[in-house]
Amino acid sequence: MLEHILLSKSAADQEAMPHVLHYDPWLTADGDNLIAFSRRVFELVGPPLITPGRKHRADAELRRMACTETLVANLVMATLTPSRYEGLAVPLGNGKLTRYNRRDFSTDILRLVIDEASAAGLVAINEAIFKERRTIIVPTQTFQKLIVEYAISLADVGHLEGGETIELWAGSRRSGHKTPVDYEDCREADAMRAEMRAINQTLNDADIRLDGYGTGPIRLVRKFRIDRPEDAQKFDRHGRLYGGFWEGLPKDRRHLLTIGGEPVVDLDFASMFLQLAYIRCGAEPPIGDLYTIPGLEGHRTTVKSLMVSLFFRNAEARRLPLGAKGALPSGWSMERFKAAAMLAHPAISLFFDTNVGFELMALESDILVGILLELARNGVAALPMHDGIMTAASKKNFAAATMEKVSALRAGRPLLVVEKAIPIPSPNNSPLWTTRDALQG
Repeated sequence: MLEHILLSKSAADQEAMPHVLHYDPWLTADGDNLIAFSRRVFELVGPPLITPGRKHRADAELRRMACTETLVANLVMATLTPSRYEGLAVPLGNGKLTRYNRRDFSTDILRLVIDEASAAGLVAINEAIFKERRTIIVPTQTFQKLIVEYAISLADVGHLEGGETIELWAGSRRSGHKTPVDYEDCREADAMRAEMRAINQTLNDADIRLDGYGTGPIRLVRKFRIDRPEDAQKFDRHGRLYGGFWEGLPKDRRHLLTIGGEPVVDLDFASMFLQLAYIRCGAEPPIGDLYTIPGLEGHRTTVKSLMVSLFFRNAEARRLPLGAKGALPSGWSMERFKAAAMLAHPAISLFFDTNVGFELMALESDILVGILLELARNGVAALPMHDGIMTAASKKNFAAATMEKVSALRAGRPLLVVEKAIPIPSPNNSPLWTTRDALQG
């Protein structure tokens, strides 16, 4: 029965599962059931082959056990979370140890344990594709049956101390290749790390559920960007928050989110990116939706994407990005769009093609972090969404007032807050299957 349910996902279910869980080396087994389950998996994968007559080193066994426990915890998260992950994306490339690594086991050991788990029939491996995706590990039905046998829940998954929450990456948007920077400690990073600790603590103390189910430990990180590894180590570009399961959640499933048993509301800053550009140049924006371009009414999503892209170029924009040409009416080119954008927003057109976008993004992130901290000080948990938040419905007015207050303090004037509708699919169109339902079936 279990196998039949797990294999019977519809096409609609597959479309609702576009994202993977990214491997977190700091996840671990916390509850007794998961500890016992991890030991069972450790026995199933068996020890690596060694020269006859030799014994396995005790310290090597401890490293493999720690690695197995972390891999199992990640696979449990990928399997039981109601966010519907397709699998677990694991970085298996070799590199020097940095502040982002755990020191008690290496990538070589992780690769070995994954291969052993595959040989034992516990996972399937979808190999990495160069510059496209990491290796993806998919738990098999055998692994899923063991979850049921050991009565595992997400409450059994824990998170170790020590994971870095302030990340610095080098790389350009054009190349698509990013490298983690092993930066030197400084007061600025220490202060931001303390902020992230307070935000994560508030989220983990809150009763956050999706479709009635717990979602496991939450650990948000801030990611900053420099162009090249040898550039000055600064934290003034990008800085957005990542790591929340809700960030990749399809919009038609957000109505299933609850905080403290309450449904959530979605609060957003209206046209925030362009508002920040106007603030930067000291001008007042026009009234109304800033992403309205004459002749492109009804194409707001594409207009927004193209407008924002103009701030992330260090050379003149000449061609429409991939996918944009087919999304615009006939006759629209990048040249025509840029001319229309300059006509609609002459004051901020001086920022086009200057690559100032990451600096605006950092201000956006500073505002959001300030909001989360102010709400946390008042006992309110909120889920960040880059330029907005989701919070419990009863906290809507207080959260909106906090957003205006903090934006005024950090940007120089209050930004307009709007509530975005959270769609509720009709019963006929609502996806009913979840991995958790299948495991309990």
